[in-house]
Amino acid sequence: MSYYPTLSMVHFVAAIGLFSLAIISVLIAVLIAVKPAADQINERLLKRANAVGLLEQIAVGILTLSGVIAALVNSWSLAQPWLWMSLMVVVFYSLALEFITKPARAAVAEGGSMVKAGLQVGLQVGHVLLLLVAFSLMMLRPL
Repeated sequence: MSYYPTLSMVHFVAAIGLFSLAIISVLIAVLIAVKPAADQINERLLKRANAVGLLEQIAVGILTLSGVIAALVNSWSLAQPWLWMSLMVVVFYSLALEFITKPARAAVAEGGSMVKAGLQVGLQVGHVLLLLVAFSLMMLRPL
């Protein structure tokens, strides 16, 4: 019995879930940026944004793990350009989410300026664009 179809489905569901969470993050970033001040609403939005960020990190982990396992099952070398670039995009996505976007989001919710609010929304949109690049690389892979 082959488990590749199940692994492929897990990879696909994780990818769609990650994209959905990234869109939700953009929406929360916009809501936080509407009034960049230290108030109770932004504190709640920050907690929700951090929860969504944690779910994004979990989805990235599942996506990466299932993708690497699928590549190894198919006997693909991890040095192939499309696979290597996809892995690097996902690793950069995860690191940027944790070390750049999360602190920027906290700074805006604690009373940042409009520039910081715009930067935070731009970072979230950049995450979505990174995912689109990774999805494109996956669609262009050799069969």
